[in-house]
Amino acid sequence: MTTTKNASHREPMTDSETVREDLEYTRQHLADTVQELTRRLNVPHRMKETASSAGHRMSGVAGQTGQKMKQVPGAMKELPATSKRHPKATAAIGGAIAVGAGAAVWMSRRHK
Repeated sequence: MTTTKNASHREPMTDSETVREDLEYTRQHLADTVQELTRRLNVPHRMKETASSAGHRMSGVAGQTGQKMKQVPGAMKELPATSKRHPKATAAIGGAIAVGAGAAVWMSRRHK
């Protein structure tokens, strides 16, 4: 391997320097590999990290859901006006809900 000691002087490295550099690279690579394996094999720590991450995600989702739920009363107030503007759509949605509820009751009684 003919690398240089100093890029400005372009002096070729001796064989022993090349071997030392390769050895140092190999040591660093091995240390990184051992560290990664240690991290992967530390199952309790990984489980805590995963649980913590899931908890943070759920907290965010709960916050978003809470914000959306605060908007529901306003939407409910607008519902009568919306249904007056779109009576056919309101009737279709109401019919679909009634059919769905009836089907659910029928299926639950049938499986008993």
